[in-house]
Amino acid sequence: MIERLVIGSANFGLPYGIANGRMLAESEVFAVLEKAAGLGVRWVDTARAYGGAEKVIGKFFRSHGTLFQVLTKLPDKVYGSSQQVRDEIDSSLEALGVEAIDLLLLHSFGTYERHRETVLPVLEDYRSQGLIRGYGASLYHPHEAEALMANGRHCAAVEIPLNLFDRRFLKNGILGKLRKRGTATFVRSVFLQGLFFLDPERVPVQLEAARQPLCYLRDTAARHGVPIPALALLFALSTGVDHVLVGVDSVEQLLGNAGYLENGLLARIGGLREELGALEVTEEEIILPYKWKS
Repeated sequence: MIERLVIGSANFGLPYGIANGRMLAESEVFAVLEKAAGLGVRWVDTARAYGGAEKVIGKFFRSHGTLFQVLTKLPDKVYGSSQQVRDEIDSSLEALGVEAIDLLLLHSFGTYERHRETVLPVLEDYRSQGLIRGYGASLYHPHEAEALMANGRHCAAVEIPLNLFDRRFLKNGILGKLRKRGTATFVRSVFLQGLFFLDPERVPVQLEAARQPLCYLRDTAARHGVPIPALALLFALSTGVDHVLVGVDSVEQLLGNAGYLENGLLARIGGLREELGALEVTEEEIILPYKWKS
């Protein structure tokens, strides 16, 4: 189970999360990565867009060895030439200090829509050279997954949002179709960027509609004696996806998340499926953080 966890690194290079909204110091990042490696975590997720996250991971690799497989992302920007794509990939390779990137995803489906004739040949070239081992895309909407599959080109992996509130990718057999095509599924936003941990009475005005679902989530977790982080993490793992990203603010939090995988709680999730189904939220203004207004 622990090998299905992926360390998310947005807070390694940026203040991140609605609950805490802070960036980890380098010493904290190193402590988290050291402990994660010791526990058996094998993946770290990062991106060019996460401030200095790639660089701090690269510094860790230089001092500790390349202890993790790396998933990073090509920035969402205008690519007027193949050289611009190459420059971005080369910058990631240099920052991370690795000979090859295990998975390189387009950070936005918009890049695929606008620039695939420029970007995809470069990705294929780098894959053939062994500089990246596979490529795919980070998605927000199910129709984007359908479009990728309709293209016919092999996609090594996708990263999708999925959590107790957001069930869109569990519908219409999307996960099964991806699995049949050999596409690995990485799930992000398991804790909805920390929204699940907010006191419902302290929800920002722009997320007022989330108050009632958050109250129900708290009630459900309390009624069954399962901590909210455990409920959220184990729900995601129970859906059959390959990997689940978790953002980590401390070694203690990492140990807590890892502990949820070892105490038999996962077996209880199936019995709670009907109750958990009532947590689904369809309003995109709640389930898609990029639509949250500050």
